[in-house]
Amino acid sequence: MRALLIANGETPSPALLAALAAEADVVVAADGGADKALALGIVPHAVVGDLDSVTEATRNSLPADSFHPVDDRDTTDLEKAIVWCMAAGVTRIDIVGAGGGRADHALANLSVLVEFRDGPELHIADDYFDIRLVQGTARIDAPVGTVVSLVALGACTGVTTSGLRWELVDHPLPFSPYGVHNEVVESPAMVTVAAGDLLLFEGRFIEKHR
Repeated sequence: MRALLIANGETPSPALLAALAAEADVVVAADGGADKALALGIVPHAVVGDLDSVTEATRNSLPADSFHPVDDRDTTDLEKAIVWCMAAGVTRIDIVGAGGGRADHALANLSVLVEFRDGPELHIADDYFDIRLVQGTARIDAPVGTVVSLVALGACTGVTTSGLRWELVDHPLPFSPYGVHNEVVESPAMVTVAAGDLLLFEGRFIEKHR
């Protein structure tokens, strides 16, 4: 079961949002993400969070049983919505609206990829990247020239790649710009990590280095 989860940040293009919605079995909004969804013509099946951001107009536009308030000040609305999806039996969640605006919110939203690593398959999507956590090994099925970035949250060890322009072999990777803006030279490309939390940014664009 696959879900599209719309957070209350900067939404992607209507084309990407429509494509993800078409692949989803259920659409979930994290609080004010419901306003963003309706503005783009997407009706969420569920709105989850402390519901302090969703507008009155949106409340009046959706059935009352669409709203699932969670009174927990120790978690974000995004976390609450992910937990709701897990309880509903979702096995993959595509998250949009998790970036833009405040840098602290954007970085905190990326942390859910680590927090829920043992839960459903999580992807954070925007018009530039599909972002996921490398759990052991990740396969990149993308055209040659696709931009790929690797960002360690903390420190990673034993990072090895194949099919990328600049390869790593059993390499330590700290939280730094070191793994930013590589590119696919042979598809599928592969990334493995022995230990640590490594984020894979798989580009939606091609930008070959000269």
